[in-house]
Amino acid sequence: MSGEEIAFLTLALMVLGAVVVAANIADHRRDPSLRRAVWVALLLINVLIVLVYGITPLGMAYLSPDDPDMPQKAEVWTGFALSLLTGGAASALLVEQVRRRLAVFFPRRTVSDEGNDSLVQVSHTPLQPDMTGTPLFPQLLNYYTEETPPSFAPVDAADGWPHAKEKRASGFNPVSTVHTVAMILCVYFLGVQMIGFALGGGMAGIAKVYESGLTAWELVANAVPFVLLAVLGVGLGVRRTWRQTLQRLGLVWPTGRAVLVTLAVVFGLFLYVALVTGLWMALVSEETYQEQTEASDALSESVTTIGLAFVLATTAAVGEEIAYRGALQPVFGLWPTAIVFALTHAQYTLTPAWLIILGVAVVFGWLRQQYGTAAAMLAHFVYNFVPLAFTIGISEEALLVLAHLAL
Repeated sequence: MSGEEIAFLTLALMVLGAVVVAANIADHRRDPSLRRAVWVALLLINVLIVLVYGITPLGMAYLSPDDPDMPQKAEVWTGFALSLLTGGAASALLVEQVRRRLAVFFPRRTVSDEGNDSLVQVSHTPLQPDMTGTPLFPQLLNYYTEETPPSFAPVDAADGWPHAKEKRASGFNPVSTVHTVAMILCVYFLGVQMIGFALGGGMAGIAKVYESGLTAWELVANAVPFVLLAVLGVGLGVRRTWRQTLQRLGLVWPTGRAVLVTLAVVFGLFLYVALVTGLWMALVSEETYQEQTEASDALSESVTTIGLAFVLATTAAVGEEIAYRGALQPVFGLWPTAIVFALTHAQYTLTPAWLIILGVAVVFGWLRQQYGTAAAMLAHFVYNFVPLAFTIGISEEALLVLAHLAL
């Protein structure tokens, strides 16, 4: 990862993180002016997406037609169309009527009782922030003043604090600023993935990127945005403390039974992948299969040590499970989250492998529902690490010996 790429990633993460925090504050304080400021920021980001990923490559392709490093004109026109689609879809989601229509595809907003239906009185000493169970940012801002009277708030773990015995809210709320930002961030991530796929030359382009090799720092850098945006998105520092954030993300230590079930499920996933792969290979020619698996093969081959395989499996499991299963699934539901998860894996795009990753995502989502996000993280880690470690640890000569013995 070059210095320019690190700087761009850092700047993008700072901007998106600020938008997510502002959305949480807007919902918590029911501040319409701050909500409008979030909408304006998102509209500006939409314009930037079209400018950076659509218009700029298109202009460069026509200004430097002989540059061998430039994408083909057909590719940049595709990228331009995708940038318009991404910016347009993100802008449409800012309209409440659009979100209300889309709400039918997501779980209804519900609140489950955890043992206390009462209202919790919140009283504060004048000019002193409440330091018990109060998120960090309001403490630092000295949010409570002598003009702030004691208040009463419903015990709702998803819509605000304070909390005694929490009620857990789940499902999509079309009027929530936070949920709207979450939808738009998914659109951004999917759109940028598709644009990169188009401008990079499809599967061959992705394979070329992986051929240059992966580093542990790059893998960690890829996981950081997932974790940071997830913890900020669920309200850390604004609506939740650390303990409440961990509960909302489903990060509970798995029981022994959960671990055993998780390992058994992963074994079943290996059988499922083997079955689908066998059918896939039987239905297409060898040349087509190699073309469709070029990018995923290049990714596997770029991992050359057990240590790097461990880092890849760990960062993918922690980052993606916290973001998708921990933060998004309680809001958007198992199947929509699984579909978004599958679509964001560009190395499987437009191939039957997409069905494999979709099935895997559904299983991870089921584990999150039954045993928590940590169980899904464990499954994700084992699912990634075991094949990589097996490939690295067994040489081609050893595989030939095993093949002869099998014969």
